[in-house]
Amino acid sequence: MSREEIVQFWGNENLRQWTVESVGDLRIPASSKTFLVEVGLPIEDSWTLQFGPTDRVPKLGDDGRYRQIGVDDVVPICLDEEGGGQVIANETTLGGPERYVNASVEQFGEFLVHYERYRRAARTVAEEDIQEVIESTKASMLSIDDTAFASPENWWPVIIEQMIAGML
Repeated sequence: MSREEIVQFWGNENLRQWTVESVGDLRIPASSKTFLVEVGLPIEDSWTLQFGPTDRVPKLGDDGRYRQIGVDDVVPICLDEEGGGQVIANETTLGGPERYVNASVEQFGEFLVHYERYRRAARTVAEEDIQEVIESTKASMLSIDDTAFASPENWWPVIIEQMIAGML
């Protein structure tokens, strides 16, 4: 999925884009910095995921390894600077684990498009067909970043399980 397709899906007005200055000192690939500035991440009020602030990317914790780009409810969503810009859900602040999300923020952005497509389809598809929609969503995600599903404890496998259980 191209960056243009992501922007077209959400609409530029529904994407939160970071400033060039805010990503300048991040120790992540240049392509990820460009993605945050030129594409960004969605603004979706009906989600527990919220992204920002976009004028800075604050450090999380004392070691400075993680830079927070948003939250899932109260769980910080971070870029792991020592992990090449991997996206991590850092539940350690709540006594939980660090959950690997995606290999890059670009892949995370693509996954969010597929997740939103699932959410939209789930509102209109017959209950007996929802499993097919979930399997299609997972297959699309696997084709983008199979590392996201390398462990059942990673973030996206947990999301898929919640979708199957009818929680999302």
